[in-house]
Amino acid sequence: MWLFWLYEFLGFVAVISLIVAYCRIRKQRFWSFTWKYLKWILLSIVGVWLVIAILCRHDLYNATHCYFRGVSMHAQTKYSIYLGECQIETPSGSYVPIDRTRALPGSSDHGNNDDVNDFYPTN
Repeated sequence: MWLFWLYEFLGFVAVISLIVAYCRIRKQRFWSFTWKYLKWILLSIVGVWLVIAILCRHDLYNATHCYFRGVSMHAQTKYSIYLGECQIETPSGSYVPIDRTRALPGSSDHGNNDDVNDFYPTN
């Protein structure tokens, strides 16, 4: 989630930087330009915010889903954008994938091969 807010902050800085650059090129004062076109500046900031939110919608959905899974389990969870998985905090303080700990069907670690039995080897 922190990565989303970093993108939002960088988008805000980019809009302000473009306005400052435009004012320097046109040799206008920044604050007078800002008050004159306040509505358009606010619309551009909201537009950039929406574009970033739309680009990050998949990760935002997964982070929200992971949060509510943690609330329903009364556990501390977080969504890892890098690993693309919901993680649950263990008693030692480390985070492990929630699908692996819950042995949920359809998880990426749940084997589909019937020949291999990891728990009770045949040899």
